[in-house]
Amino acid sequence: MILIFTIQNDFSTSNVIKWLTHYGEKVVRINSDDGLHKLFKIDSKGIFFKNTRSSAIINLLDAKSCWWRRNGISKNSFLHDSDYQELMMNDFDLTSIKKDLISNEAEDLKNFIYHSVYQNTEINLGRPKFNLNKLITMNIAQNCGLKTPDYEIITNTDQIKQNDLSITKAISNGIYKVVNNYSFYSYTELIEYEEDVKAPLFPSLKMDLIKKTMEARVFFIEGHFFSMAIFSQSSDQTSIDFRKYNHKKPNKVEPYKLPASIEEKITDMFRELRLNCGSVDLILDDQNEFVFLEINPVGQYGMVSDPCNYSLDKKIAKYLINGRITEN
Repeated sequence: MILIFTIQNDFSTSNVIKWLTHYGEKVVRINSDDGLHKLFKIDSKGIFFKNTRSSAIINLLDAKSCWWRRNGISKNSFLHDSDYQELMMNDFDLTSIKKDLISNEAEDLKNFIYHSVYQNTEINLGRPKFNLNKLITMNIAQNCGLKTPDYEIITNTDQIKQNDLSITKAISNGIYKVVNNYSFYSYTELIEYEEDVKAPLFPSLKMDLIKKTMEARVFFIEGHFFSMAIFSQSSDQTSIDFRKYNHKKPNKVEPYKLPASIEEKITDMFRELRLNCGSVDLILDDQNEFVFLEINPVGQYGMVSDPCNYSLDKKIAKYLINGRITEN
């Protein structure tokens, strides 16, 4: 059995499952956002989840491999209708206390399940830590010999200087939310100086703007690199953040081979982070030096795989089957 923790509308997961099914593998997909799988029990023999549609009982510890694609277990994996009810006692409304307790219990349960599965499975792609702290990751990159942008965490607008060429981005993963069929995202944005404006700020990341000749999106999996050059500076719309796609005139992209010295340093980073896959963002600056930006441990690889013909869905499926990357 191959276990995949993910979410409903992750197309990369669906594509990999098609390959696994083609190779005759049994796959259990647990989505954090559909409530299909609920915890049934945990005992000395295993961790058992029940499929609420088929009533099938699955022991997660039967998995030979696990793809830690996304956070597949949520609080809803443990909740039942009665858990949503208000709690009143002696005229006290204890609902908020109940919610806090349930949240804490659910988090510890989830962490125990993840730890047990990770330790038990023979093959793991990724690991049960789905977010990386950008600031810590940049420090690790520096220690591994990679160049990073200079940055500050500022708390007031008067810390923005007139001649600064700086950008700002979320310290965390930022916003990715759909509200009333409208999508809201946080992008990397150029900071605009405003004279005589002084106001306190929530601690915000201010980072030097890098003059680039191109940027690279790299998918790393178990020591193998699949890289793509993105010529995002060719469009004003994408020059600061290539995710602001220019659909009328898309950025030119092409397969790319990183210098061996950069690949070695990135490999050291992944080893330090105890990760075996993820997406890496780099910039090639106007001094012909690569500048590290960040690692996404989830690894959004479709945008690299398809235009560069890397067939990463198939490679990931084969890795989950036999624990190694193959050429075909």
